[in-house]
Amino acid sequence: MPKKINVKGPIVSNDMAWLYHYFGWDASCPNDLREGLEAAAGEEVVIEINSPGGVCVYGYEMYTILKEYGGRTTAHVISAMSAATLLVCAADEALISDTGIFMIHNVQSMAEGDYRDMQMEADALREFNAGIINAYVRKTGKSREEIQQLMDSSSYMSPQTAIEQGFIDGYLFGDPNAGGGSGENLAEKIVAADIPIIPEDKAKSIIQAIRLSAAGMSDGREQDVKNGGEKEKVAPVQPNGQKTDMTTVSDKLKEGGKTNMTLEEFLKENHEAKGEIDSMTAAARAEGTKAERERLQSLDAISATVTADALHDAKYGENPMDGPALAYQAMVSGNKLAAAYMAVAKEDSKLSGADEVGLGTPDVGEEQTDEADEMAAHVNKAKGGK
Repeated sequence: MPKKINVKGPIVSNDMAWLYHYFGWDASCPNDLREGLEAAAGEEVVIEINSPGGVCVYGYEMYTILKEYGGRTTAHVISAMSAATLLVCAADEALISDTGIFMIHNVQSMAEGDYRDMQMEADALREFNAGIINAYVRKTGKSREEIQQLMDSSSYMSPQTAIEQGFIDGYLFGDPNAGGGSGENLAEKIVAADIPIIPEDKAKSIIQAIRLSAAGMSDGREQDVKNGGEKEKVAPVQPNGQKTDMTTVSDKLKEGGKTNMTLEEFLKENHEAKGEIDSMTAAARAEGTKAERERLQSLDAISATVTADALHDAKYGENPMDGPALAYQAMVSGNKLAAAYMAVAKEDSKLSGADEVGLGTPDVGEEQTDEADEMAAHVNKAKGGK
């Protein structure tokens, strides 16, 4: 069975990753990937990717590490954006989940200074782009110009689009469009759910509130330790990423003579933490509900300009979208339909003989009439007149 290596969360430096890990947050760095591949020792590896990207130079490093690995590598894509797409391109094969997303864009940065500084920054960004384009060209076989155009557009790609563009080789669970599904629309249930998803920043605040409250408690209260009456402190994780003897919530509870507590029990004894969590949860619920309501309202606003099926799919289908996105899709589809209609209309006109109207020649000795006269004569003749 292949060894799995997770690439989750932002791509950061080796020096910063420990801080994310300290708080239990997802993050990936070159050393994480290198250590995972060393442990695999040439065996087949699956790289599971769910990352919004991060610092491009560390994405470069991870791309190189994966390319140099001696064994077979397969990328399983949940979401791969920005710098994380480089790892997809480095794998021997890339497969995407039915609900995956793939996004590429230009390298971004911030700068200050005069016009020379701004120009130097722009030139540097183009050079950074060039390396990324190398990886995309190698993977897709597209021209550099095609890739640059996709990056200029900050292209978000559904699984089907990413496969068609050559960034992804196939579906992780087989083509969902080939039939054989259960017929149960799970996406509809999720989009229309009564309980909104808590935004990640709110969730992190909740987690941190629990940990800070738990760090100083044993039997439900902060207690002084024996050495000098100082408050007990939690040892920090070292910058080199090595594990420390950081005291866990369970250990704290055991010191006070208690067994492990459930979250519900913990909150009952820590009213301040519960109040903060309840407040954050309520705010997150309201925020999620508001966002979903605004999405549906934006779709209702353009309902008269799209088909009922397209509107229903946008609201509850497998790839839900808001009003502006549906309007753009309808515009693109409309342009295609308009082009097809004009082609058919021209052919119908040719077959009807309408092209011949106004193109007749005058009888000998008569002057050429204008198109209006010719058309009138054509109609009169059809009616039996002169």
